[in-house]
Amino acid sequence: MKSLSFLFVLCVLLTSCTPKIQVVTLRGSNVHPDKEGLSIDNDTLTLRYDFASERGLMHLTLINKLNKPLYVDWKRSSFIIGQDKIDYWYDVAEVNLTGSLLRYNRYVSSPTLSGTITKTDPVAFIPPQTKLEKQQFVVVPAGTVHLSGQFKTEHEPAKSPYSKKMVDVNVYAYTPDQSPLTFRNFLTLSTDRDFKTEFFIDTKFWASTVKVLPRDHVLTTRAGGENIYTVEIPFKQPDGFYVPLPAQ
Repeated sequence: MKSLSFLFVLCVLLTSCTPKIQVVTLRGSNVHPDKEGLSIDNDTLTLRYDFASERGLMHLTLINKLNKPLYVDWKRSSFIIGQDKIDYWYDVAEVNLTGSLLRYNRYVSSPTLSGTITKTDPVAFIPPQTKLEKQQFVVVPAGTVHLSGQFKTEHEPAKSPYSKKMVDVNVYAYTPDQSPLTFRNFLTLSTDRDFKTEFFIDTKFWASTVKVLPRDHVLTTRAGGENIYTVEIPFKQPDGFYVPLPAQ
């Protein structure tokens, strides 16, 4: 009887200490979800956003479908949180230096430095039928998504090989106007170098659902034959990302 009581208490403690995460699913004003993320597709281009990562590193892919070049003006393109814009391009150069001390017998010469100075082009050139990829911004760089409103609890089969219990998943659903997480990505493009034919793509993103659930239910899987064990797996939802919750 004491053994059963001990096992029950142990299970309760393990359940309460299980790390949890928020899984955020995004939607956008002029993009549609597909198996590769959130996309815009027309006769000129395909623009695709993939967020599958911890905290939502935004992976942008721009495919030029024309038979002539396409240009992106990074100086007039921004990632926008609320009313605050974060520019893609700044008029600064990056300097990477390496140094060493040259030793001759018991004497040391003056240090020597070598390195490179790089500066990104403010305008991206995309040849016909080619693509450009860029990763620069993180949606939730710190903290967590502050959830509001009511949630409903769903039950999913546990992935752990040691449990047949159902996993409780708290699901928050939001409309664009109610969402606790919104941001925009604004791009300026043109089909000519002088931007006489410029056009804009302004996409508003929002968290449409946020699930709160155990980390292991998403980021591990069971493997093996007779000896079953769990292994880490990558997060594979391209229209969403996950945020670790602090330990309770």
